This record gives sequence, structure tokens and C-alpha cells, in this order.
Amino acid sequence: MRTFRKGGIHPEENKFAREVKIEEFPLPVEGIVFLHQHLGAPANPIVEKGDSVKVGQLIAEASGFISANIHSPYSGKVKKIDSATDISGYKKPAIYIEIEGDEWLEEIDRSNDLIKNI
Repeated sequence: MRTFRKGGIHPEENKFAREVKIEEFPLPVEGIVFLHQHLGAPANPIVEKGDSVKVGQLIAEASGFISANIHSPYSGKVKKIDSATDISGYKKPAIYIEIEGDEWLEEIDRSNDLIKNI
């Protein structure tokens, strides 16, 4: 059964976007990070409204046998901790972050050395 109209290999000359330049999009104004990201228990927030966070910072800790720590994908200020409607239409606990720039935790290695072996 074929699932791709043109097959699974797309040589450079057959790429649909071969003449389109790569664009950098601006950061959004607000980000929502759900505390329930899997089948298990939702994580417990360890930040509060008004706290400043950086990319990679732990913002919620695992709360059960099947649970996961959650790290911020954004830098900015915690706007509120409330429920938000997810893609399935259900309200789930979430952390709202007012995004301010793109600051990362200092201990996160962002060097190009990680790319050398690819």
C-alpha cells in the first residue's frame, strides 16, 4: 500500500518547497505548558504567578509512579496557573507563560559540538 503520492524518496529537484526560503518566525506573546502530558498523573507546578523562568528550567515535578518532570520551553514570566483546553477539547491544568525573549539556563550546552557527529 502506497501512502505517499510521490513515493517515500524526494530528491532535491522534486521537493515541493525547493524554491522557498527558510523563515524565522517571531516568538509568540504567550505560551501554555500543560502539566498533564501523558497517560499518567499530571506534574505538580513548582513555580508561581510572577516567577521568571528560562528555557530548560524545571517548572513542574513528577507527582506519581507514571509522571514526568516538565521543563519550560519558553523564557518569561509565569502569568497564571490555571486550566486550559487541550487539542482534544478537555480542560487540563497548565502554566501560562508571558514570553519575554529567548533566555536559556546557563548549564544547557548550546554549542555546535553536539552537531558534529550527525
